[in-house]
Amino acid sequence: MNSIKKNGFLLIMMLLSISTAVAQSISGNVQDQAGVPLPGVNVILDGTTKGAVTDFDGNYSIDNVENGTYTLNATFIGYAKSSQSITVQDEDITVNITMAEDAQSLDQVIVTGVVNPKSRLESSISVSTIGAKQIETAAPRSAGELFRNVPGIRAESSGGEGNANFNVRGVPVSSGGSRYFQIQEDGLPLNLFGDTSFGNADNFLRIDSNIGRVEAIRGGSASTQTSNGPAGIINMISKTGATEGGSLATTFGLDYQTSRLDFEYGQPLGNGLSYHMGGFMRTGEGPREIGYQGNKGGQFKANLTKRFDKGYVRVYAKFLNDKAAMYLPMPMLLEGDNDNPTYSNLPGFDITSDSQHSAYLQQSAGTNPFDGGGRHVNDVRNGNNPISKSLGAEFSFDLGNDWKIAGKARYSNNSGQWVAPFTAAVGTVAEIDATARAAAGAGAEPLVYADGDREAFAPSNGLAQIIHMFDVSVEDLSNFFSDMKITKKLGDNVGVTAGLFTATQNTKIGWQWSSFLSEVKGGGQARLADFDGFSRNGQYSYGTPVWGNCCQRKYNTVHNVNSPYVGIDADLSEKLNFDGSIRFENVNVNGNIAGGPTSQGAYDYDGDGTIQGIEQVVPVIAGNAGQIVNDDYNFVSYSAGLNYKINDGAAVFARYSKGASGRAADRNTYGTDGLADVQFDELSQIEAGYKKRLNNGTVNLTGFMSNTDEGISNELNRTVGNPFKALGLEAETALAFGENFSFNGSFTWTKAEIDGGDNKGNTPRRQADLVYNLSPSFNFGDTKQHSVALSVLGTSKSYAQDDNALVMPAYAYFNLIGRAGLTKGLSLVLSVNNLFDTVGITEVEGNGDGAFGSNRLVRARSISGRSSTLSLQYKF
Repeated sequence: MNSIKKNGFLLIMMLLSISTAVAQSISGNVQDQAGVPLPGVNVILDGTTKGAVTDFDGNYSIDNVENGTYTLNATFIGYAKSSQSITVQDEDITVNITMAEDAQSLDQVIVTGVVNPKSRLESSISVSTIGAKQIETAAPRSAGELFRNVPGIRAESSGGEGNANFNVRGVPVSSGGSRYFQIQEDGLPLNLFGDTSFGNADNFLRIDSNIGRVEAIRGGSASTQTSNGPAGIINMISKTGATEGGSLATTFGLDYQTSRLDFEYGQPLGNGLSYHMGGFMRTGEGPREIGYQGNKGGQFKANLTKRFDKGYVRVYAKFLNDKAAMYLPMPMLLEGDNDNPTYSNLPGFDITSDSQHSAYLQQSAGTNPFDGGGRHVNDVRNGNNPISKSLGAEFSFDLGNDWKIAGKARYSNNSGQWVAPFTAAVGTVAEIDATARAAAGAGAEPLVYADGDREAFAPSNGLAQIIHMFDVSVEDLSNFFSDMKITKKLGDNVGVTAGLFTATQNTKIGWQWSSFLSEVKGGGQARLADFDGFSRNGQYSYGTPVWGNCCQRKYNTVHNVNSPYVGIDADLSEKLNFDGSIRFENVNVNGNIAGGPTSQGAYDYDGDGTIQGIEQVVPVIAGNAGQIVNDDYNFVSYSAGLNYKINDGAAVFARYSKGASGRAADRNTYGTDGLADVQFDELSQIEAGYKKRLNNGTVNLTGFMSNTDEGISNELNRTVGNPFKALGLEAETALAFGENFSFNGSFTWTKAEIDGGDNKGNTPRRQADLVYNLSPSFNFGDTKQHSVALSVLGTSKSYAQDDNALVMPAYAYFNLIGRAGLTKGLSLVLSVNNLFDTVGITEVEGNGDGAFGSNRLVRARSISGRSSTLSLQYKF
């Protein structure tokens, strides 16, 4: 009997022991603040390897959890991290989670320019995020205007929508565009090269309500996480319909002619499916008076996502066909000395609201470089007209056993036109008459108006200009990009990623520039002039004789890129993280280039059998292949960083990187053997930063140093290129003061210097010591349905050219957004760009073209003046 009692007692104890050892489960649902389920949320028990991803209904379940107290973390892109303490004791528990949108949170997961997605606090890089609400507050009219809100980036956004120049932390804008800076859409480049002449990546990017958020990386791992972007990456990430909702907006110009309709909608469909689609349509003259409808067209984007228990697949498409007027350097009055100049209006011409465009200047004629010199006629009203038809796909899966695979690919059929007038010279009628006559070979023909009764050319202000029409046909800028990678977790603390990026980039572009004579007059009403009996409709040459007929060209090349890369991410301790990566770039380029006219002489352009005045000297690209291009090159990029998490609200990091950028074919010189003089330019960078969570926001501080080793390259009809060095400090903050007031701001101080050549020790052209943006906003009303937001974007002085002979003054301009909530979801929005009509000079050509009284004339470009729109917006 005692034996039975003893064995029974032991059995009971064993059962009790087993019951206490049985693990429990944690399950629940994750929603946003509107109660909409969030699929794809990572729910993790801190300090363990246990976690789950929410399904398409927002549900999750973590099994086999032993008794104890844990911190349950939920993270999702675009939302603030949710953390709560839970206790598991002998039973299953349910924990529902509500997540709040927060693009600025240090807990937000970053997917751009990192080896593995992780929060901003845990990343050893300088990264900024602009959410959809902040984009609305900034009210950008172009990618350049949006990018100016990112610390460290100076965007010359004065030229219209596209073709902007970007300077990142003192890395130069020596060749125009963005040679060292990569612009992406949903994680893949828009163009392999950021500095293709008249084919810049931002030409094929339009800002609309499809954008869910923008992630911007400066320096750091950008060297190894993309091709040709060591200075940084900006990634435009689209909405995917993970949460149901949409918007409609119609916009009208109050002080200029524009009309635009924006629309977007997305929702989950059930069974793991969700979709999003949207776009815009618009027409109008644009913010400057040009005499015709210069902005017209639109864009449509759509994507479809299928989510599975362990990942997702997404397909997407884009169609873009949009025309936008481009504003090139135009006539201005240059007052004062070069160290403290003032750029002012000329009689009858306002530098913030006028342009060289005119109702009288709508057609350009030249010879076609792709068919042996046949006739080419283009409509100037095409402006910057990108046409893009894109189809892409991406996927990501957890394969189990700590293996993950992800990939994305996109094909874009890109083409279009790029046509805009450039003031090549400005002066008195007599000066311009003599300059144009001598260059074109005109005789004693009198100068007359090209229209009407053809009376003697006599502008009221006594001024004329030679206009070079930058007439470019973008025959083919199509590309295919793919990026595939696998990740393996080795134990609890180390992850290794291996990937392969491949690219094919076509570049078939033809230049057929021509020359006109015009008044200097605003309002889109400048009349053209003819050498009577020599010129035709204001066009006095089928080339650019003032510049030696430099600009009949053709480029027809194909770049193929294969870039394998490897990265490691390791938790060296509970607080210290290391990540490093290395990338091998293999590039092949082949094709042909004709970089100048292959013949000049008599050409019967109109086919009437008579060689007339304008037909005596016509530059032509012959039908032969031209300069053969057949080049191969390789380079290695690498990056390594440490991030030390001081606590849950602060971290410090440091990183060293070395990378390179290859060159667009039209930025290089090729030898008879087909090899490039300079195949790539190298950039090395050191940075160290501090990230801090405040009671009411965040603050980020980063110090940086860089060295750019740049060889000689082509920019239109001149050569540029130097070694450069820079150091600086970058600061960014996002603060909330109660429920009503918030403030976002940043500044970047940079000391940049040319480190070789004739201008050694000078500041690189267009590089300001200080750029900053300040964005306060105030919400009010019973449900905070009304708001007022102000953004101030400023820059200190900079220099027009590397010789530092002429200053471009400091300026700051103000944008104002006022929103009145009329009823639930319906708002009336007033947007005023450049509230105080500020003059902000971003580019200067020349150093005074002639006398104008006691002052000089100059060709320069300013930001556009005050322009206001009114929008009726409905969100649902």
